[in-house]
Amino acid sequence: MNYRIIVHYAELALKGKNRSDFVKRLRINIRRKLRSLGYEWDVLSIHDRIFVEAGNVASDQADQVVKEVARIPGIAWLSYVHWFAEKQYRFLQAEPDMKPIHDLIKEMAVQTYQKGKSFALKVKRSDKNFRIPSRQLSIDLAKSIVDNSEWQDVDLQHADQFFYVNISSRGISVHTNKIIGSGGLPVSSTGRVLTLLSGGFDSPVAAWLMANRGCNVDFVHFSASHHQLKDVEDYKISRIVKKISEITGRAKLYIVPYTHFDMALLEHDLAYDLILFRRFMARVAERIMLKDNSQALVTGDNLGQVASQTLENINSMNQAITTPILRPLITYNKEQIIDISKQLDLFDVCCEPYKDCCALISKSPKTKSKTELLSKLETSFLANYEALISDTLSEMTEVVYNFGHLEHKIHVNE
Repeated sequence: MNYRIIVHYAELALKGKNRSDFVKRLRINIRRKLRSLGYEWDVLSIHDRIFVEAGNVASDQADQVVKEVARIPGIAWLSYVHWFAEKQYRFLQAEPDMKPIHDLIKEMAVQTYQKGKSFALKVKRSDKNFRIPSRQLSIDLAKSIVDNSEWQDVDLQHADQFFYVNISSRGISVHTNKIIGSGGLPVSSTGRVLTLLSGGFDSPVAAWLMANRGCNVDFVHFSASHHQLKDVEDYKISRIVKKISEITGRAKLYIVPYTHFDMALLEHDLAYDLILFRRFMARVAERIMLKDNSQALVTGDNLGQVASQTLENINSMNQAITTPILRPLITYNKEQIIDISKQLDLFDVCCEPYKDCCALISKSPKTKSKTELLSKLETSFLANYEALISDTLSEMTEVVYNFGHLEHKIHVNE
C-alpha cells in the first residue's frame, strides 16, 4: 500500500515572516530522524503541513516510523495515510470512481471495530473541483461502514473512532485516529544550551523541555571517577544522553572528574561545600560553553526540593558566572517530573542506583548562603581557582550521540 505521513504543526503556524525558517528546520529534523531509522524518504512542505512520501511499505512498518517521528519537537500531531494520487485515480473528473475509497474504508472499519463504541467520518474537500459535496461523501462512506462492518453507532462530535478523508488537487488521503506529538518548536530553531546532568530524573527532563522549545541541548556531567573509553557507553549517564538524543538529534556529553575540587577541600570541613561545588560546576560549564558556543546553562533545579535549591543558594550559583542559568523545572513537583520521564522512556534508566556528585560531597548542606561569604571562602581555600578548572577540563571525556547512535568518543587530552 502507498503511504504518506501527514505532519501538522500548531505553534509554528502562528509565526510571522520567519515561519518558513521554522518549517524548514522541522523538515530537516524529520529527514534526519528518518535517515537514522534507515529511510531516505522525501519530506515536502505543502501549504500548512508537511508530507513524508513513504511509498509502498507494510502497515506495521509505517506505524512504527510514525511513532518515532511523533517524538520530534515541533509536531502537533501526525498520521500515516493511505494515499491515492490524482494522476492515477482521476478523482477530479466529472464522475469519479470512488470504489477504491469505499473498499479501503470498509477494510479499515473491520480492522478498527470496538464493541459498544461509536464512529464518525470527517471529510475535508480542499479542492472544489471534486464534484461530490463533503456532506454527501461523508454519508456515503458512513453507509459503507454500517453495511459492511459491526460499527453501528455514529457520534459526529465525540466518536471513539474517526475516519478521515482529505481531498486535494494532488489526490485523496484516508486515515484513522491521529498520533499526538509534543508540540513546541523544532530543535535548532532557538539556540544552543548546555545542561548540568546528574543521574536523577530532574536534569534529563529539564533538557528535554529546553529541546522542546527549539534548543540544541548538550550535557556536562561531573563524575567521581575516570572512565575508560571502552566502558563509557555502558555508563548510566551516557545511556541517559543516548535516550534523549533519540528525540533531539545530535547531543554532546562532556564527562569531567570532580576529584580536583574534592581534593582541594579534603582537609577542610566546610558547611558551604555544596554551594561552593555548584559554583565550581557552573564555572567549569561556562568554559565548555565558550568552546561550544552555547548561550545558556540549564539545570534541573526546582524550588525548595533540596538544600541547594533555596532562593538564596540559587542566587549564589547565579552570581558565580555571567552566563544565564535557565531552570525550566523551577515550579514543577516531583510527581510531574517523573510523569514526563515515563513519557520520554527515561524512567527505568533514571531509576538505576547512582550517587550523584552533590550527594557525595555534601554531608549537612547549608540552606542559605551569601555571595560575599562564598567569595571569601573561595579565596581562602581555593586560591588557585584557574588551575583547578584547567586540571579538571584536561581530564574531560567527550561522547557524541546522533539520534541514539554513537558518533564518537574521545579523551580531550589525547
